[in-house]
Amino acid sequence: MSLPFQCLSPLGRGTLFCAAKGCSIQTFDLSANSQPLFSWTHPSSNQAQCATELKETHEGAENKEQTGQQPPSKRRKLGSDDAGSDVGMEDKQETLDTPADGEKSQKKSKPKRTPPKPETPLVVLLTATEDGVYVVAVTGQDKTLWVFKHDGKGSLEEVSQRAMPKRPCSLAITADGQTILSADKFGDVYALPLVPQPEEEGSISTPVPAPSTPAPVRGANVFTVHSQRNRKALEYQQKQRELNAQREVPKEGPKFAHEVLLGHVSMLTCVLTAKDSQNRPYILTADRDEHIRVSRGMPQAHVIETYCLGHGSFVNALCIPRSRLAVLVSGGGDNELFVWDWLAGQLLGTVDLLTHVRQVLPDATKVAVVKLVTYEVEDECFVVAICERVPALFIFQLQADNALLHRGNLELAGNALDITALSVGDQALLVAVDAAGSDGEISVFERNGKLWNPRESIHGTTSADEQPLLSRGDLEKTLYTVENLRKTGNVEGEDEAAPETPEQGSEIKLD
Repeated sequence: MSLPFQCLSPLGRGTLFCAAKGCSIQTFDLSANSQPLFSWTHPSSNQAQCATELKETHEGAENKEQTGQQPPSKRRKLGSDDAGSDVGMEDKQETLDTPADGEKSQKKSKPKRTPPKPETPLVVLLTATEDGVYVVAVTGQDKTLWVFKHDGKGSLEEVSQRAMPKRPCSLAITADGQTILSADKFGDVYALPLVPQPEEEGSISTPVPAPSTPAPVRGANVFTVHSQRNRKALEYQQKQRELNAQREVPKEGPKFAHEVLLGHVSMLTCVLTAKDSQNRPYILTADRDEHIRVSRGMPQAHVIETYCLGHGSFVNALCIPRSRLAVLVSGGGDNELFVWDWLAGQLLGTVDLLTHVRQVLPDATKVAVVKLVTYEVEDECFVVAICERVPALFIFQLQADNALLHRGNLELAGNALDITALSVGDQALLVAVDAAGSDGEISVFERNGKLWNPRESIHGTTSADEQPLLSRGDLEKTLYTVENLRKTGNVEGEDEAAPETPEQGSEIKLD
């Protein structure tokens, strides 16, 4: 089946951007045609073809098993009266060959063995440095973090690949463009050099203790135990000591330079870097337990500066406008978007999002924010939100008093999977759309004054050699994961009435 584009990232401040589609990463130029400039594909993506061959082999073997698994029918023993009669023997033989109880005589059929599915290395995370020189991607199944160098013309060159201990769920790059922050859902945030140095390839961040000679075990031994019963107990104790020693052997960590910066007790969902008015770095992290933590930047990331508390459900998306570095906008499983003074941990206000979602989906009862992005036009700052399984964008203006004001919706041809903004003309928004029957679609909106004009979408191409074989169910498990963060029974907004849906035109005017 065809796969949508699932991740987007700008390459610098121009018209170039990259997009992930299945196991591949493609680069585009918005000012040129919609054909990709360059395409990179995961080396293991040819497993899809192997899966097809394995399936055909399995079906052939299964047919052979079904042919030979029917046992011959048992014959009944004939009585003496029947043995001497030759009349109608053939008819009797046919009757006797038929088992008395067909269901009981047949052996139970063996359960069908399904061949193991090959791992599908889909690109699940994609980001780039601010200058667009380096691109960082994560493939989900193999937990590998890839770094590519961009030549400024759309071509990518692989620099490194590093297998992380746990699958990353969020990425951020420090302001100096030298360090990658990789967060996983187990609550840990790792710091890795963007470009690993040759002398660091085999180094490990935590020192490995030198092997020590085991201390002699005091107690009973074969020289002090003589009875057969006690000898068996002694053997059991020795086996237990050996098993405990194997469990205590520390697991080998990654063979590349890395450092654990901080950790959450809850499932971590998002990581973001920030700076205060004095240019001091901070790390902002969000988790499933409604927390937003503000930690100091490296090398003091273990110091917690404050918390932003006020969410009633999981937090999944964070963004800081370029012109308002002291303001944080957050969203997740709540019906509202939250505005914070993140350094003080103070809530500045909220704005209702569910009401605007119901203008697109009148039956919606809850919201799961996938991503928040900001863009600026002259002196005005805007925030755009996309929600899981909602085919629309929601645009808000961040006013001078840091209040969010809804400005309009942009409807899409399918569910929004990712969004990014490009500084082209006044502004451009790119949205990865999961459109039915499409080979991948990126919707493009260009701003002209106060109007958003949709332009021709960018459509992908499907290549059987590059794209894995996935069922729709397996694909949705990979693409739609945000709602799974909601805790059981936490359903919000069911009592609110759906407002009337206004008519939507091809252009949206921002008042």
